[in-house]
Amino acid sequence: MDTTAETAPTPAELAETHRAFVNTWECDENAHLNVQFYFKRIDEAARFFAATHGGALDGALPHVRHVRFHAELHVGAITRILSGTIADGPFRGYVVHLLENLETGALAATALDTPNGADGTRAVPAAAVARALPRGVEPEPAVPMPGEAVLAANGLIASRSIALPGECDAAGRLTEQFYVARFTDAAPHVWEQGGVTIRWLRRHNYGRVALEMKITHHQAARAGDGLLLYARPSAFSGKTFRLRHEMKRLSDGASLVTGEVVAVVLDLQTRKSVALPATLDTDSACGH
Repeated sequence: MDTTAETAPTPAELAETHRAFVNTWECDENAHLNVQFYFKRIDEAARFFAATHGGALDGALPHVRHVRFHAELHVGAITRILSGTIADGPFRGYVVHLLENLETGALAATALDTPNGADGTRAVPAAAVARALPRGVEPEPAVPMPGEAVLAANGLIASRSIALPGECDAAGRLTEQFYVARFTDAAPHVWEQGGVTIRWLRRHNYGRVALEMKITHHQAARAGDGLLLYARPSAFSGKTFRLRHEMKRLSDGASLVTGEVVAVVLDLQTRKSVALPATLDTDSACGH
């Protein structure tokens, strides 16, 4: 996450689709808005954008939702989201969302959704929303990995849970927020598995933050489903740590969603990203 505030002219073509306030209970151990609540806001904005441009408020989640995090949001921040479609280039027809901090004017996050039929609606040139375009994760839909392959690649089952009715929409489908909530709860186990341990983070007063996240939806999880979340550290490069999540349905093993994440370590005093440890602490990492 780019923790420095950055402002840019807002494209006039975009429509306002959401306003919100950052509550204390939405923030995590790093004292900023947890990523599940970025996704909650973005998904609500996407639904209002669809509903006001010929689509359905209760439609299915996009095949792929690609989110980039640009600046932290802290308790008390007021936000809005502006939405539209991309007019040109390889992402023509994709729906774009800009999440802004209204107090500072900073761009907090951006999202890019696969087309929903609103092509040409509130269209904006791709160059005007360049910060929303994929950078660290490939834009194509992810091909799900079998759970056994995740385990064989230094992965683990990082979460076992049941989709609760209160986490689902009116049609009984798990909402985007609660897919991502499971990813964020599982992530510390994946960092530990990869050798970036809680012990090392606490020693230096560091935290973990996401820079970019792509969610590929394969099938919808529904109320009552048992959910297995397989996860693994997938790559290390300079300051970045990559994670992959594969959610399966317990009853039949069906692939539900794939999550791909690029993350960094954050110095909680300076709020700047720092390098990963030169030698990963794999000796103290938990096994699977």
